[in-house]
Amino acid sequence: MSRKRILFATILGILVLTGVSCRYPQPVFSLHKPEYRIVGSWQISHTYLNGAEIDSTNSQLISETGYRANAPGSFYYIYADYVLQVMTIYNGEIRYSSAGNWYFQNDYKDLVLQFNILGKRYNYIAAVQKLSRRELIYEYDDEAGNHWKIMMNSR
Repeated sequence: MSRKRILFATILGILVLTGVSCRYPQPVFSLHKPEYRIVGSWQISHTYLNGAEIDSTNSQLISETGYRANAPGSFYYIYADYVLQVMTIYNGEIRYSSAGNWYFQNDYKDLVLQFNILGKRYNYIAAVQKLSRRELIYEYDDEAGNHWKIMMNSR
């Protein structure tokens, strides 16, 4: 075989292995399925509510919507057995979720998160924008019509 054909076959093989038809931006090269990349400890680094970033100057928006688990700094512990635990701070106290689980659907394009925390039931389907071993970005609309964009970093 000519050198060009070998190079073409090699590049084609890499593209097939990494998934040219990516569901969302994926790492350049990963042998891990999304279920393995998502497992771990994640901390929310940025939260956007209807396009506006939530920070210390407008954090009351989190309280007004009741979605305290979406606050920057909250932790999401995602386990391989599809168990999910969320930790957030409320009135200076650490609070943990109960009865949490997660799973992918729609060919890994959507992430379903379900849990209870601070008397609120979270049950939403989020569109995954990015998933690598270090970064997770997803968006969803809550039942009140608010649009959330959550950006997390692994810990």
